[in-house]
Amino acid sequence: MIRALLSLAVVSGLLASGLADAQQPPQKKLYRWVDKDGKVQFSDALPPEAVDQARTEFNAASGSTTAQIDRALTEEERTAKAEADRLRAIAEKEAEQARKTEAAMIASFQNEDELKRSFSNRIDLVKQTLEAIEAGIASQRASLASLLADAAENELAGNAIHVKKAADIRNLHDDMIRQQQMLVLKQGELVELDEELARLVERFREIKGEQGAPAPAGDATEAATPTG
Repeated sequence: MIRALLSLAVVSGLLASGLADAQQPPQKKLYRWVDKDGKVQFSDALPPEAVDQARTEFNAASGSTTAQIDRALTEEERTAKAEADRLRAIAEKEAEQARKTEAAMIASFQNEDELKRSFSNRIDLVKQTLEAIEAGIASQRASLASLLADAAENELAGNAIHVKKAADIRNLHDDMIRQQQMLVLKQGELVELDEELARLVERFREIKGEQGAPAPAGDATEAATPTG
Protein backbone atom coordinates (compact mmCIF):
# COMPACT_ATOMS: atom_id res chain seq x y z
CA MET A 1 0.00 0.00 0.00
CA ILE A 2 2.77 2.40 0.98
CA ARG A 3 4.67 1.53 -2.23
CA ALA A 4 1.58 2.27 -4.31
CA LEU A 5 1.12 5.63 -2.60
CA LEU A 6 4.78 6.51 -3.22
CA SER A 7 4.48 5.59 -6.90
CA LEU A 8 1.36 7.71 -7.21
CA ALA A 9 3.16 10.62 -5.60
CA VAL A 10 6.10 10.32 -8.02
CA VAL A 11 3.79 10.19 -11.05
CA SER A 12 1.85 13.18 -9.77
CA GLY A 13 5.04 15.11 -9.28
CA LEU A 14 6.23 14.36 -12.80
CA LEU A 15 2.89 15.37 -14.27
CA ALA A 16 2.92 18.60 -12.30
CA SER A 17 6.48 19.36 -13.42
CA GLY A 18 5.61 18.69 -17.08
CA LEU A 19 2.52 20.86 -16.83
CA ALA A 20 4.54 23.68 -15.29
CA ASP A 21 7.13 23.47 -18.10
CA ALA A 22 4.39 23.53 -20.70
CA GLN A 23 2.87 26.60 -19.11
CA GLN A 24 6.18 28.50 -19.16
CA PRO A 25 6.44 30.99 -22.05
CA PRO A 26 8.98 30.09 -24.78
CA GLN A 27 12.43 31.67 -24.56
CA LYS A 28 12.47 34.97 -26.37
CA LYS A 29 14.82 35.21 -29.33
CA LEU A 30 16.96 37.94 -30.83
CA TYR A 31 17.89 37.89 -34.50
CA ARG A 32 20.92 39.25 -36.35
CA TRP A 33 20.98 39.45 -40.16
CA VAL A 34 22.30 41.57 -43.00
CA ASP A 35 19.67 43.35 -45.05
CA LYS A 36 19.60 43.88 -48.80
CA ASP A 37 21.60 47.11 -48.40
CA GLY A 38 24.40 45.28 -46.59
CA LYS A 39 23.56 46.71 -43.17
CA VAL A 40 23.61 44.55 -40.05
CA GLN A 41 20.21 44.42 -38.34
CA PHE A 42 19.19 43.26 -34.84
CA SER A 43 15.61 42.64 -33.78
CA ASP A 44 13.44 40.52 -31.51
CA ALA A 45 11.12 39.87 -34.48
CA LEU A 46 12.10 38.65 -37.92
CA PRO A 47 10.49 40.67 -40.72
CA PRO A 48 9.15 38.77 -43.77
CA GLU A 49 11.92 40.08 -46.04
CA ALA A 50 14.56 38.56 -43.73
CA VAL A 51 13.07 35.06 -43.49
CA ASP A 52 15.20 33.73 -46.36
CA GLN A 53 18.35 35.61 -45.29
CA ALA A 54 21.25 34.08 -43.38
CA ARG A 55 20.89 34.94 -39.72
CA THR A 56 22.08 34.23 -36.21
CA GLU A 57 19.59 33.58 -33.42
CA PHE A 58 20.31 34.43 -29.77
CA ASN A 59 18.70 33.72 -26.43
CA ALA A 60 17.37 37.10 -25.33
CA ALA A 61 17.94 36.34 -21.66
CA SER A 62 21.50 34.97 -21.81
CA GLY A 63 22.72 36.42 -25.11
CA SER A 64 24.10 33.02 -26.13
CA THR A 65 23.85 31.86 -29.74
CA THR A 66 21.11 29.28 -30.21
CA ALA A 67 21.17 28.78 -33.99
CA GLN A 68 23.02 29.71 -37.17
CA ILE A 69 20.68 29.71 -40.16
CA ASP A 70 22.01 29.79 -43.73
CA ARG A 71 20.15 31.75 -46.36
CA ALA A 72 17.56 29.92 -48.42
CA LEU A 73 18.81 28.63 -51.76
CA THR A 74 17.36 29.94 -55.00
CA GLU A 75 15.62 27.56 -57.38
CA GLU A 76 18.72 27.51 -59.59
CA GLU A 77 20.98 26.82 -56.60
CA ARG A 78 18.73 24.00 -55.39
CA THR A 79 18.81 22.45 -58.85
CA ALA A 80 22.59 22.80 -59.02
CA LYS A 81 23.01 21.33 -55.54
CA ALA A 82 20.79 18.37 -56.38
CA GLU A 83 22.81 17.71 -59.53
CA ALA A 84 26.09 18.03 -57.63
CA ASP A 85 24.83 15.61 -54.98
CA ARG A 86 23.77 13.16 -57.70
CA LEU A 87 27.15 13.32 -59.43
CA ARG A 88 28.95 12.98 -56.10
CA ALA A 89 26.96 9.87 -55.26
CA ILE A 90 27.79 8.38 -58.67
CA ALA A 91 31.48 9.20 -58.25
CA GLU A 92 31.56 7.62 -54.79
CA LYS A 93 29.83 4.49 -56.09
CA GLU A 94 32.26 4.23 -59.01
CA ALA A 95 35.24 4.76 -56.71
CA GLU A 96 34.03 2.03 -54.38
CA GLN A 97 33.53 -0.34 -57.32
CA ALA A 98 37.02 0.52 -58.57
CA ARG A 99 38.48 -0.29 -55.15
CA LYS A 100 36.71 -3.65 -55.09
CA THR A 101 37.83 -4.46 -58.63
CA GLU A 102 41.39 -3.49 -57.78
CA ALA A 103 41.39 -5.62 -54.64
CA ALA A 104 40.04 -8.61 -56.58
CA MET A 105 42.64 -8.11 -59.31
CA ILE A 106 45.49 -7.89 -56.80
CA ALA A 107 44.27 -11.00 -55.01
CA SER A 108 44.57 -12.94 -58.29
CA PHE A 109 48.36 -12.59 -58.30
CA GLN A 110 50.56 -14.91 -56.30
CA ASN A 111 53.55 -12.58 -56.16
CA GLU A 112 54.87 -9.22 -57.31
CA ASP A 113 56.54 -10.69 -60.39
CA GLU A 114 53.17 -11.84 -61.74
CA LEU A 115 51.73 -8.40 -61.12
CA LYS A 116 54.62 -6.69 -62.89
CA ARG A 117 54.43 -9.09 -65.84
CA SER A 118 50.75 -8.22 -66.26
CA PHE A 119 51.81 -4.63 -66.93
CA SER A 120 54.84 -5.42 -69.07
CA ASN A 121 52.84 -5.98 -72.29
CA ARG A 122 50.94 -2.73 -71.87
CA ILE A 123 54.10 -0.80 -71.11
CA ASP A 124 55.98 -2.38 -74.04
CA LEU A 125 53.10 -1.56 -76.40
CA VAL A 126 53.13 2.10 -75.37
CA LYS A 127 56.92 2.24 -75.76
CA GLN A 128 56.66 0.75 -79.26
CA THR A 129 54.02 3.32 -80.15
CA LEU A 130 56.27 6.08 -78.86
CA GLU A 131 59.16 4.85 -80.99
CA ALA A 132 56.94 4.74 -84.08
CA ILE A 133 55.65 8.26 -83.45
CA GLU A 134 59.16 9.60 -82.90
CA ALA A 135 60.36 7.97 -86.12
CA GLY A 136 57.39 9.41 -88.00
CA ILE A 137 58.06 12.90 -86.64
CA ALA A 138 61.72 12.64 -87.65
CA SER A 139 60.71 11.65 -91.20
CA GLN A 140 58.16 14.45 -91.40
CA ARG A 141 60.71 16.96 -90.15
CA ALA A 142 63.19 15.89 -92.85
CA SER A 143 60.51 16.12 -95.55
CA LEU A 144 59.39 19.52 -94.31
CA ALA A 145 62.96 20.78 -94.24
CA SER A 146 63.42 19.63 -97.83
CA LEU A 147 60.22 21.32 -99.01
CA LEU A 148 61.11 24.54 -97.21
CA ALA A 149 64.59 24.49 -98.73
CA ASP A 150 63.13 24.11 -102.24
CA ALA A 151 60.67 26.93 -101.55
CA ALA A 152 63.49 29.15 -100.34
CA GLU A 153 65.54 28.43 -103.48
CA ASN A 154 62.56 29.32 -105.67
CA GLU A 155 62.07 32.61 -103.83
CA LEU A 156 65.75 33.46 -104.07
CA ALA A 157 65.57 32.76 -107.79
CA GLY A 158 62.59 35.13 -108.06
CA ASN A 159 60.10 32.37 -108.78
CA ALA A 160 56.74 32.12 -107.09
CA ILE A 161 56.08 29.12 -104.87
CA HIS A 162 53.71 26.68 -106.52
CA VAL A 163 50.28 26.56 -104.88
CA LYS A 164 50.42 22.78 -104.44
CA LYS A 165 53.86 22.92 -102.84
CA ALA A 166 52.66 25.60 -100.40
CA ALA A 167 49.67 23.42 -99.51
CA ASP A 168 51.96 20.40 -99.04
CA ILE A 169 54.11 22.42 -96.65
CA ARG A 170 51.12 23.50 -94.59
CA ASN A 171 49.61 20.01 -94.48
CA LEU A 172 52.90 18.38 -93.54
CA HIS A 173 53.49 20.98 -90.83
CA ASP A 174 49.98 20.49 -89.39
CA ASP A 175 50.37 16.70 -89.44
CA MET A 176 53.71 16.95 -87.66
CA ILE A 177 52.09 19.11 -84.96
CA ARG A 178 49.38 16.48 -84.47
CA GLN A 179 51.99 13.75 -84.17
CA GLN A 180 53.90 15.80 -81.59
CA GLN A 181 50.70 16.19 -79.58
CA MET A 182 50.10 12.43 -79.79
CA LEU A 183 53.67 11.89 -78.62
CA VAL A 184 53.03 13.99 -75.53
CA LEU A 185 49.83 12.04 -74.78
CA LYS A 186 51.59 8.69 -75.10
CA GLN A 187 54.45 9.88 -72.92
CA GLY A 188 51.89 10.84 -70.29
CA GLU A 189 50.22 7.43 -70.68
CA LEU A 190 53.55 5.71 -70.04
CA VAL A 191 54.11 7.78 -66.90
CA GLU A 192 50.60 6.91 -65.69
CA LEU A 193 51.24 3.20 -66.26
CA ASP A 194 54.46 3.36 -64.27
CA GLU A 195 52.71 5.21 -61.45
CA GLU A 196 49.78 2.76 -61.48
CA LEU A 197 52.12 -0.22 -61.34
CA ALA A 198 54.06 1.30 -58.43
CA ARG A 199 50.81 1.97 -56.58
CA LEU A 200 49.49 -1.54 -57.19
CA VAL A 201 52.75 -3.11 -56.03
CA GLU A 202 52.52 -1.10 -52.82
CA ARG A 203 48.86 -2.09 -52.41
CA PHE A 204 49.77 -5.72 -53.13
CA ARG A 205 52.29 -5.65 -50.30
CA GLU A 206 49.72 -4.10 -47.95
CA ILE A 207 47.07 -6.72 -48.75
CA LYS A 208 49.48 -9.65 -48.51
CA GLY A 209 50.85 -8.23 -45.28
CA GLU A 210 47.33 -8.01 -43.82
CA GLN A 211 46.64 -11.60 -44.85
CA GLY A 212 49.93 -12.80 -43.39
CA ALA A 213 52.77 -14.44 -45.28
CA PRO A 214 52.41 -18.23 -45.69
CA ALA A 215 54.96 -20.39 -43.95
CA PRO A 216 57.84 -21.57 -46.19
CA ALA A 217 57.38 -25.09 -47.56
CA GLY A 218 60.66 -26.22 -45.99
CA ASP A 219 59.38 -25.47 -42.49
CA ALA A 220 56.24 -27.53 -43.05
CA THR A 221 58.30 -30.47 -44.38
CA GLU A 222 60.64 -30.36 -41.43
CA ALA A 223 57.75 -30.23 -39.01
CA ALA A 224 56.14 -33.27 -40.64
CA THR A 225 59.36 -35.34 -40.70
CA PRO A 226 59.68 -37.50 -37.59
CA THR A 227 62.97 -37.32 -35.75
CA GLY A 228 65.00 -40.43 -35.07
